[in-house]
Amino acid sequence: MKSKRGFELAISTLVLLILGMVVLIMLIVFITMGSSNFSNTIKSYFSYSNVDSVINSCNLFSQSNSQYKYCCEKNKVKYYSDGVKVEGDFSCKDMLNMSFVNNLAQLNCFNVNC
Repeated sequence: MKSKRGFELAISTLVLLILGMVVLIMLIVFITMGSSNFSNTIKSYFSYSNVDSVINSCNLFSQSNSQYKYCCEKNKVKYYSDGVKVEGDFSCKDMLNMSFVNNLAQLNCFNVNC
């Protein structure tokens, strides 16, 4: 039987390169975002609910006065209702009256045609 020593070296090198890239990316994200934002961002990838990230984007739309995006564009929102996983498509304006939403900035949608 032929020796597969060179092939094993290539696979282990490839695995180490991939792990190194993951660590490097996480380090870059940690440095650029700060430690508190970093931990919140990482937790959001592993949790079901995305309400906080949708609220952050809605608040950015409000601050930049992006009326159409705030009033008309639907976001896929994942949340828990009585311990059950629920999904829905809501605009930022629709989310103002939701019980699971806190600290959402308001924007006037009176003159916006959706």
